[in-house]
Amino acid sequence: MPFRISQQLVARCCRQTSWFLAGIFLLVFSCMSAEAAGSGVGQPMEFLLVHGDMASCREANSCPDWISAEGQIMADSPRKLQKLLKRLGGRRLPIIVSSPGGDVRAAMEMAYVIRKQKLAIAVGRTRSRDCPYAEPICSAARSKDGSIKGETFSVGSICFSACPLFFAGGVQRVSSPFALLGVHQITTTYSEVRIRYRTEYETVNGKRKVLSKQEIGRQFVGKYDTTKLGRQQRGRLTGFLKKMGVDESLFDLMLGTQPASIHLIAQMDALKLRLTTELAAADQLIVARDCKDRQSIADCATPPPAAAVPATVGE
Repeated sequence: MPFRISQQLVARCCRQTSWFLAGIFLLVFSCMSAEAAGSGVGQPMEFLLVHGDMASCREANSCPDWISAEGQIMADSPRKLQKLLKRLGGRRLPIIVSSPGGDVRAAMEMAYVIRKQKLAIAVGRTRSRDCPYAEPICSAARSKDGSIKGETFSVGSICFSACPLFFAGGVQRVSSPFALLGVHQITTTYSEVRIRYRTEYETVNGKRKVLSKQEIGRQFVGKYDTTKLGRQQRGRLTGFLKKMGVDESLFDLMLGTQPASIHLIAQMDALKLRLTTELAAADQLIVARDCKDRQSIADCATPPPAAAVPATVGE
């Protein structure tokens, strides 16, 4: 006769890993997922449609639009970015980013998204005239559809840690000398949890058959951080940089910089690493519309000189 037994088992679950970079202004992440870790140390990255409001084009109503991306990169940042891009339809607007870093996988996913859309990107920030100086983007500046009017600036903008991986996705990538680009080591957090199960099974002719398995509790055991990367992680990163057209030496800079520090990349060094594609700034990128093939952003952003009007000679 078959008989059933209900028992409780204590199992040690597989180690859950969280792979991320912590920016120089961030606290060390200490929870089980990148999303949960980031919630207490910085504002999640927000994507906004910005309508230009510069004095040079305001009266003629000819200011360009762009996408503002500011805040910490979270696990759900790619979904938020794709949501805005879908709302914009086929419009290829440049992205102006400032971020202390965050979730590595999310940063790489967003890089693939903007590369597929053939979007340009610059390190910079957005400021609205309706906001105080200390809070360049404020609730008072937002319209009903969530967009704002503003202008770009570079001073104080940063792209640290995981942000350069997101930045690498742009087809054109620029950062002025007044913006900061920086990298450091990836920190992987391993978290261990004991999970208790109640398992019901029956034995027929000496063979055990599991009928049901139900989790009845779990207990956090501990965690530890490491900067050592496995072969798969290394391959994923170097392969990503190669696809983005960035010199793999950037990976060496990351490995050689402790998580508590940051390796700042000068403008000319970023160009040599192909992390940037040319020397230009965020304000130049947003006005560089209708550029010809191989025309630089700086040249495209500079309006051609006005044609001389011949003087009228009276009779």
